[in-house]
Amino acid sequence: MARISAQARREQFVEAAVKVMSHEGLERATTRRIADAAGAPQGTFHYAFRDKNELLTEVVGAVTQEVERILREAVDPEKGLARAINDSVKEFWKWVVGDDGLQLMQFELTIFCRRTEGYEWLAQWQYNRYASAVLEVYQAAAAHDPELPAIDLAELTDFVVAAVDGLIIQYEVSHDEARSARDLDNVIRAALLLAGLARN
Repeated sequence: MARISAQARREQFVEAAVKVMSHEGLERATTRRIADAAGAPQGTFHYAFRDKNELLTEVVGAVTQEVERILREAVDPEKGLARAINDSVKEFWKWVVGDDGLQLMQFELTIFCRRTEGYEWLAQWQYNRYASAVLEVYQAAAAHDPELPAIDLAELTDFVVAAVDGLIIQYEVSHDEARSARDLDNVIRAALLLAGLARN
């Protein structure tokens, strides 16, 4: 049987951890359950990671990279900022409603990091990376507009990220798709108004 490299094993455990945490929650995601999901002996976990907290750091990084990928693929900068706002929010929302467990896992991870001494930085890092990814695509799109937006793009980003976060919590509580669609549309409308842009 071919040996698996240390990096491949780490990636295997991260993927399995995301799956287990999404389906069963952070508390039930023991190293045994994660190893079983990875199809690996439990003992190999400690060759790949110092402890479970190191694995959680990698999980946060992996999920954040996925968010960044979704945003970049959703937006064509040449179509301008108005389309970037619309497309980024709607494509991200498809990802949100596509996996309830993943969204709950992210909230659990954020709370865990904020409550665990020495890991407070990870919650902030995660949130800052989300905001940075949004800001990056908005800046690229705004560069193709003839005029500057009416609001600083960092402030616009903060508004959009905070508003969508609120809608995620609301959706996870109610699962009211019609309400979420209406409220999401209002967030986009408000962001366009803040930026001084007409809706396309």
